[in-house]
Amino acid sequence: MAAEDKRSFLPSGALVRRLQVLGQPEEHWGRLLVMALVVGLASGAAAVLLRRLVHLAFHGLAPYRHGAVALLLPALGGLLGVLIVARVFREPAGHGVPEVIRAVCRGGGGMRKRAMFSRWLGSLVNVASGASAGLEGPTVYTGAAIGSTLGGWFGVDERRRSVLLAAGVAGGISGIFNAPMTGMIFAIEVVLAEWSAHTIVPLAIASVAGTELSRLLLGDRASFLHAPFEMGPRDLALCAVLGLLAGLVSVLFVKSTHLVHGLSDRLSKNRLVPVVLLGLVVGGIGLVSPDAIGEGYDVASAAIDDQLELSLGLCVVLLFGKLLASSLTLGSGTPGGIFAPSLVLGSLLGDTFARGLRAAFPGEQFAHPGSYALVGMAGLVAGVMQAPLTGIFLVLEVTRGYDVILPLMTVSVLALLVARRFDRYSIYNWELARRGELLRPGTDQRILTDIRVRDVLDAEVTPVSEDMPLEGFLRVLKLSRRNNFPVLRAGSEQYAGMVDVAATREVLLDPELVHVTLVGMIMSPTPQPVDADTTLSEAMEIFERDRVWVLPVTRQGRFVGLVSKSSLFDHYRRELNAQTGA
Repeated sequence: MAAEDKRSFLPSGALVRRLQVLGQPEEHWGRLLVMALVVGLASGAAAVLLRRLVHLAFHGLAPYRHGAVALLLPALGGLLGVLIVARVFREPAGHGVPEVIRAVCRGGGGMRKRAMFSRWLGSLVNVASGASAGLEGPTVYTGAAIGSTLGGWFGVDERRRSVLLAAGVAGGISGIFNAPMTGMIFAIEVVLAEWSAHTIVPLAIASVAGTELSRLLLGDRASFLHAPFEMGPRDLALCAVLGLLAGLVSVLFVKSTHLVHGLSDRLSKNRLVPVVLLGLVVGGIGLVSPDAIGEGYDVASAAIDDQLELSLGLCVVLLFGKLLASSLTLGSGTPGGIFAPSLVLGSLLGDTFARGLRAAFPGEQFAHPGSYALVGMAGLVAGVMQAPLTGIFLVLEVTRGYDVILPLMTVSVLALLVARRFDRYSIYNWELARRGELLRPGTDQRILTDIRVRDVLDAEVTPVSEDMPLEGFLRVLKLSRRNNFPVLRAGSEQYAGMVDVAATREVLLDPELVHVTLVGMIMSPTPQPVDADTTLSEAMEIFERDRVWVLPVTRQGRFVGLVSKSSLFDHYRRELNAQTGA
């Protein structure tokens, strides 16, 4: 085989970069921690600025939010938001968190530089106009892009770039909520899905940096202040029922968002048409129930303080109005976040549940209604995102509700179990899983999909021609320690079959037959060759199906080498070490 052919099948550049992680000294982590600090400050600043500008714009538009203007504002904001994201910056539509997870799973932590601005500007316009969404998704996307870009500037490897990406997520979430534990846990639980010292330490630094910057600029106060709550054993048992309901509402929210997303695709090939049409429906909902649009944090605060001046029936109407408005907003593909709708829906569910208890048992004494609203928030976050720790710590930090930790845990876990019963994947992971791109670092599926057969190819083989006499083949055999020899068509590089020395030993040891027998007469047409671009995952299936130890590899019909189980397992081990930092 020619030398240039051998060079063309050396391990790919991406694989070499991943394997280089093993040779990097531990002091490089010191530089990573400094970069995580910078990323946390930058993403925290972006989150604080976005939140401040959106609140100013939303309340500034309040005097105009009536009549036809109120109907048109969400549609206009959604249209401008999508134009900014999709047309100006040429980024995919939606809230962006799935793209961040995909960057970790399949992109080595790489994101475009323009991603630092696309959803930040798009959500500023969209949410300020009255869209029923939050700012957390765009904050995650912006922070992730900041971390990825900084990692690219400093030329870090893929593993550390993914950690910096997650550090941007942690800093942004911590800054926008003034909640450092939530930022760190969300980045680990949802984005990286990896718990180790190599991830926890830099993410903790970024979370502290983003939170401290937020406190310096906005002050240190909980997002939802309330009086201390007490919930007894009976209330804890009732929270189990609330947890089941939270799981069902989470499923309804996720399914309806997916339904709207599918409807948007069917309405028109032009993405702007469904954005406008569905935005008009959201505007109509806002005319009927103004509290159902926007971020809705004022509604959540009122529910926690038991100051919603609504009957039980109107609370139910507001709950489903908010669910519908949020599903329409997020399903249409406009930029916005899922945290805020989940928190508001959870508070409304908890408040409605408490009102129902009082209506059904008027003579009984239950815990403060706000306590049910508070734990309902954790349940919706846990169910929608299928991230129970994020739900628990988010509510603990934004409400300082440490006195209801047991109800929070109960509701979050039960909501997760119910949500998992109906859908294996969260609202963030569903689309990635459907496309087969949810491949977490360090998992078998990710490792075997990352590497192609060409990356583990053994090109140092000695193919023989099918018209070679066995006498000549024996001379080749004496110079080799192999048991399997690929056979090529006479006068070409086309694969013809394989000679298994163990299976043909009787013929090879017969001194008379070796003079009159050709290689082509003892070769086996199996195993069939695999293409050089085949993934190791697919190659493993062929190994098991055909019960072979060696596979011939071809490219465009030309034989290029062999791949064996032993070389596959060796590269698997090295890649596992690279992805897990072992």
